[in-house]
Amino acid sequence: MENANNAEVDTDMKGIGTPATRAGIMEKLIKTGLVERKGDKKVKYFIPTHKGIALVTVLPEDIQSPLLTAEWEEKLKEIEQGKLSANAFLEEISSMTTSLVNTYECIKGANTLFPRENAGAKVGTCPRCGADVTENKKGFCCSSRDCQFAIWKENKFFTAKKKTVTKALVSELLSKGKSTLKGCYSAKTGKNYDCIVVLDDTGGKYVNFKMEFGKK
Repeated sequence: MENANNAEVDTDMKGIGTPATRAGIMEKLIKTGLVERKGDKKVKYFIPTHKGIALVTVLPEDIQSPLLTAEWEEKLKEIEQGKLSANAFLEEISSMTTSLVNTYECIKGANTLFPRENAGAKVGTCPRCGADVTENKKGFCCSSRDCQFAIWKENKFFTAKKKTVTKALVSELLSKGKSTLKGCYSAKTGKNYDCIVVLDDTGGKYVNFKMEFGKK
């Protein structure tokens, strides 16, 4: 990363990131599953995972090159020194992004390079498209990549009530549209209460829920 510039190119670029940020960049790559750390206590090295190789495969060549990042790092320094306008730099990135979006053709079979991770058994049927909803480590998602339906395990509607989004809960919501939720916590009163949670999906980016209460 320190010597990311190409030796064949006449440039003063010094690399990607700074000594203070490079360790964080590598840890983020490991955390997201793009590379993995190998080696022993004395010597450590990094190798790309299948996910990392797949990502590089589908990216345009311009974005793959460390030269681009090194060039941007240099321009950020110029902005800091007052040698380059920040707006000019942003316009350059915007222009490049627009060009890539309009001209880049995705490779055939790209979808097969990124299978659903940790997909478990079927939990229910997606109310939007009819495909299977399966569990992964972050939530319960539609198996169709063209569909955005997902009930996340850290959904604020449930975490605010100190309730866990379980497979049984999601299964009942998908099959019946509602589920009884007991012992919900009220931040306003500090007490617990029971309610019926209703799946109120409107097809937006996030799945919504609402509460119903039985007659007292």
